[in-house]
Amino acid sequence: MKLGGIFRRSGTGLSVYMTDRFVRVLELGRNKKPVFEPIEIFWEQDDEGSKRQILSRVVETNGLKGKEVISCIGANEGILKFQKFPVAMSKKDLMEAIDWFIKSETQQIKEETVYDFFFLEREPEDKYIKVVITIARKSSVDRLRDTLRSAGLQPKVIDYEIVDIINYGLYNRLPPPFAILYMDYYESVLTYYGKNTITYNKIDFNYKYYRDVKDTSMLDHFLIEVRNQLVINEISNIYLAGPVIGDETTLENIMMNLPVLGILDLEDVPPAFFIPYILSIRGLEE
Repeated sequence: MKLGGIFRRSGTGLSVYMTDRFVRVLELGRNKKPVFEPIEIFWEQDDEGSKRQILSRVVETNGLKGKEVISCIGANEGILKFQKFPVAMSKKDLMEAIDWFIKSETQQIKEETVYDFFFLEREPEDKYIKVVITIARKSSVDRLRDTLRSAGLQPKVIDYEIVDIINYGLYNRLPPPFAILYMDYYESVLTYYGKNTITYNKIDFNYKYYRDVKDTSMLDHFLIEVRNQLVINEISNIYLAGPVIGDETTLENIMMNLPVLGILDLEDVPPAFFIPYILSIRGLEE
């Protein structure tokens, strides 16, 4: 099974986003509104068998058995590479160059991998063909696929979290270059998409723990790290997404200390469902 590329149509609005600590389930109808109340369950204390039982109950309760689903692996479970090739290359030479690059990257990984690649739209003045390549641990993809199947779902596409973040910006026509700081409960990802580069950095910040203990030093250290990444990557401003945007106090502090250009709120969907939302939207694209 290969990873999905940007908006390859699958025709399903059901998405499941799983990590070791939580699962989120969202189904959008053709009107792009939730078919049922979005589901979020924290299960970090449960073993793998219990997690499968939990997901099976969700599937059964909401009448989802047998449905096709789009899901994704997390940023930790794969890598994304951005490559440019001269437009003068023949199709045969281009495909051979991409194949060689993928082989050179995967040879450095000791585990078995799966991959996918897709081409970005080319402007008339572009001198290069721009290719995004995603590589992931096969074991991670297989485990996710098997969990979905054991719950009675049919995995249609297994995507990659970084691609999903980029997809949101492209789908909503954010003018490139754009940068999105996605802040989830346990970690954050700063993703930058430009016409000639894509970069991303995982930044450790346990927002859920911070929210419980209100340790301001945790947020201060996080903000310093984000500012450092903005300087290193020459990013002038960012969009903010994730469950943190529902926390007015923390959001105000972030906006006072970072160059936030906009907040990526989701119509009719809680902000914690940023990733499932774009997975479901992608599936609905016809």
